[in-house]
Amino acid sequence: MLRDYFLVAFNNLRRRKLRSWLTVIGIIIGISAIVSLTLVAQGTENAVNAAFEEFGTDVILVQGGATFSRPTPGEYGLENKDIRFFESFGEVDIVIPYVYDTQEVEYKDEKKYPIVYAIDTELWGEFLGRTNFEVEKGRNLQKGETGAIVIGWKLNQDYFEKKVDLKSRIKVSGKTFKVVGIYERVGNDADDTSIAMAIEDARKVFAPPGKVTGAQMIVKDGVNIEEFVKELEEEYEDYRGDKNFIMSTSTAILEQINNILGIIQYVIVGIASIALLVGAVGIANTMYMSVMERTKEIGIMKSIGATNRAILTIFLIESAFFGIVGGIIGCIVGIIMAIGAKLAIEFFSPGLPFLILIDPKVIGGALLFSAVAGIISGILPARSASKMNPVDALRHE
Repeated sequence: MLRDYFLVAFNNLRRRKLRSWLTVIGIIIGISAIVSLTLVAQGTENAVNAAFEEFGTDVILVQGGATFSRPTPGEYGLENKDIRFFESFGEVDIVIPYVYDTQEVEYKDEKKYPIVYAIDTELWGEFLGRTNFEVEKGRNLQKGETGAIVIGWKLNQDYFEKKVDLKSRIKVSGKTFKVVGIYERVGNDADDTSIAMAIEDARKVFAPPGKVTGAQMIVKDGVNIEEFVKELEEEYEDYRGDKNFIMSTSTAILEQINNILGIIQYVIVGIASIALLVGAVGIANTMYMSVMERTKEIGIMKSIGATNRAILTIFLIESAFFGIVGGIIGCIVGIIMAIGAKLAIEFFSPGLPFLILIDPKVIGGALLFSAVAGIISGILPARSASKMNPVDALRHE
């Protein structure tokens, strides 16, 4: 019996192919938007998580000179005594102080103002092991080396009119340095135009003696970093005598970012759902038109014994078809769009570990959502058809 209902429903849909496909397109647009945007949002979250995994969950970041926001380049809020204070804690394994600033850089009589950052070359390997900087050409700075710099990918490519390459001589704030290495492309201009040098050179050129912008503290294995950072923050505030600093863990920063991304994802899905709502209205409109056009047909079916339940079932099968088929095609289109977005992001930002995972929950939820939307949209038209009086239906012109 149910098989007969499906045959009648599909025959009716086949007779109105153009209208059926136009109705399905509305659902396809809504579902593809939901699936693609959700997968891209999850990909963004995956990229952030991957970056922080590389950075490490055993790191405490501290920067001075800013109470409500991150210090700007050229702000030096920590002193050597602060670094010694952090090193005095048994829970701390390594402290890596660093400086960064915007500096005048001159090459072949052309001047630019990129970011220049510097750390102690003794700690260079530990620092780079927690960043996304990898040398593409040449080498990194060696321990105790001065007078040398490593430049970003874009600074090597086209930052200056004349190409900067290995062994080129560049002036930073009037002092000449030799390029010994070039980093791989990171994907953002700030990093790809940056210059790395030894902190000893930075102090000769732009950094004030005895001061740094911030520091990375790497805690020892087994230390509860969240509890330790609370204790450290309180003691450091007493030590400084003010709250003019920012101290946070990489895990806390990651949690904040993921919370923000989660809110954005809900907003995106909410906006995309509007398209699905429009598609559902399209289904209802199509079903009502179908009921009006097939009034006499419904009368004939009821006059030869079709029950109200049979008529209701046939029309619900038709509306469910719109939702299910639109959902399946929409999921396929959404996945393709998400993969396309991934390829575009990797092309323009090759250093970003953007990972699209086809989440079965997202696909299953989208299919269920579209099927339910199709059935709900068809309930009222189907009920209207099932309640028709067969005599009045047969008289309908």
